[in-house]
Amino acid sequence: MDFAGKVVLVTGAGSGLGRAASLAFAREGAALCLVGRSRAKLEETGRLIRDAGGRCVELACDLGEPRGCREVIEGAMTAFGRLDVLCNIAADVMFHRLADIKEEEWHRTIASNLSGPFFLMQAAMPHLIESSGNIICVASTAGFMGQAYLAPYTASKFGLVGLTLSLAMEMMDSPVRINILSPGPMRTEMTQGMSFPDFADPRLLARYTGMRPPCLPENGGAKLDHGGGGEVLLRAA
Repeated sequence: MDFAGKVVLVTGAGSGLGRAASLAFAREGAALCLVGRSRAKLEETGRLIRDAGGRCVELACDLGEPRGCREVIEGAMTAFGRLDVLCNIAADVMFHRLADIKEEEWHRTIASNLSGPFFLMQAAMPHLIESSGNIICVASTAGFMGQAYLAPYTASKFGLVGLTLSLAMEMMDSPVRINILSPGPMRTEMTQGMSFPDFADPRLLARYTGMRPPCLPENGGAKLDHGGGGEVLLRAA
C-alpha cells in the first residue's frame, strides 16, 4: 500500500492498537493526525514516527465532547489541508455487574465509544468526500455477541456496528468507503493488568474469551478465528 501524500487521522493513537496503526500508516508514507486524551502519550507516538522520518501532528482531545471532535477535524485540515482516512479506534472498557454500573460510567462509555466516532464522522465527511477517502471503525467481537459484565462496552460496540453500516448505506453513492474492523482479544495498554473481577462466573466468561490467547496489536492481521486474537472485517461499502 502506498499512502504517500495521504493524511490519516487515528484516534486512540497514544497506545495499543491506535499506536500500532499509526506507525503502520507512517511506514507506508502517510502523514498522521494523532488523537487521544493524553498529550504525553501522543507525543511518544509522534516521536517514534518522526524518528523514522515520518510526519505527524498531535491533537489532544476528549472525544466524548462533540465540540472536541469538530475541533480535531479542523486541526487536521489546518495542519495538512486535507483528510483521506479516519480511523475510529479509541475506546473505554470496564467490568461491572449490572447493579454496580454508575450513571456516569454508562454515559462516559457511550460518549467515548459511540458518540465520539459519530461526531468525528459527521465533521470529517465533507473532507473525505472531497478526497474520495475512507473511514475505518474499530468495533469488537463484543459488537456481535452479548458479553457478561460488559454491558456499557458491548452496547456501545453493537451501536458502532449499526452506526457504521447505516452510514455506509447512506453514503453508498458517495466516493467514501466505510468499513468495520472487529478484533478479538488484544494485549494492549487498556487491557494490561486487567483481570476478571472475583464475582465473574467463569462459565459466562468462557463463552467469548476464545481458545487462543490475546494477540499483540502489531500482529492483529493474523488469520485467527472469530473470538480468538484475529479480526473479522465487515466490508460495509
